[in-house]
Amino acid sequence: MNYASLLTGSAGLDTPPAHPLTHHEILTLVQPFTRRDLHVDLAATDRVNRRLVFKPVSHHEDGVGGIDAQEVLQLDNPRPGYSILTRTLTLGSGLCATLETQGEDPRVLLARIETMRPHQQFRSVDGTIVALNYRLAPRAGAKGYDPAAVDRELLRGEARIAGFTIVLRTPQVRGYPAEIDITPPAADVKLPEDLLAVMGWAWSPLRRSKAGWSGKLKARGSGAELSRTIEARFEQAIAHLARTLSQPPAAFHATQVRARWGVALRRALPLLFFGSLIVGAAGLTLVDIPQDSIFNLLLMGAPPLLMIGAFGMRDIPSMEIPPLPRRIDHPAWHPQAETAAPPSLDVQTT
Repeated sequence: MNYASLLTGSAGLDTPPAHPLTHHEILTLVQPFTRRDLHVDLAATDRVNRRLVFKPVSHHEDGVGGIDAQEVLQLDNPRPGYSILTRTLTLGSGLCATLETQGEDPRVLLARIETMRPHQQFRSVDGTIVALNYRLAPRAGAKGYDPAAVDRELLRGEARIAGFTIVLRTPQVRGYPAEIDITPPAADVKLPEDLLAVMGWAWSPLRRSKAGWSGKLKARGSGAELSRTIEARFEQAIAHLARTLSQPPAAFHATQVRARWGVALRRALPLLFFGSLIVGAAGLTLVDIPQDSIFNLLLMGAPPLLMIGAFGMRDIPSMEIPPLPRRIDHPAWHPQAETAAPPSLDVQTT
């Protein structure tokens, strides 16, 4: 077990399997699944790594929750007495959503998974399908066997808009921001850095990455409360991107010009703050302060305290001169702009 495992709560998941699954262990593990007419896929099962994969189950649109998806269950048993059950739902478009839970009894894990209907892992936001990955954890203070007494924690979100792939990853360490990646369909695509930051202070400007652009989303809270906040803001971002990317780039500046100037001012605040400190310190040289004054003591201790405070922040502010908002001249967001409308999905909102 390493320090990173303690921080992320993944202790026990990185340890090598105790030994390959025996025939007796397989029969014991699959009992609750066979009772629900779920059968092991022998070709996909990996006994050496103690992994059982079950045959796919189809959920048709008029059958379960208004979706058309294929479900695959995977049971990992890295050591006797501890299992991880993962449900993967795949739509016809290739978009996937997973649901996982961990514990000792596979019967309890399966009951937890079944408390969440397949359609609850998908949203339709302004005609855009959003796939959400969750972890189900036992609720604090829950007593006895109650599969419904679980908290739903968001792990990942994904959507595809006008050829762009938007992926949200929730923080694995408490107090850190969530990350959002925007991957374009081509390498020569340009996006404004304030594309998401115009939505508010919680969103950071976009930065170039190997695959496209990356940004951060700040949210307060913990556990299920934090997940709900991040999920709501992610849906807000999807609605914003669906409107923005469906219009010419010039429309973004026309509709968000005031917000863009606000982002530019916000990005300049760290530089203005430290610049004002420098000017203030220079001005104090013109003031005669007695050596035994408490004010003199505070001035002497201020620089190291400011340095400790700045470098002690989890997200150190950038010292930059932000670019001024300008009208975007190129006619489309990317050369291979899709003309087909995105698929719609009639799902229930929870």
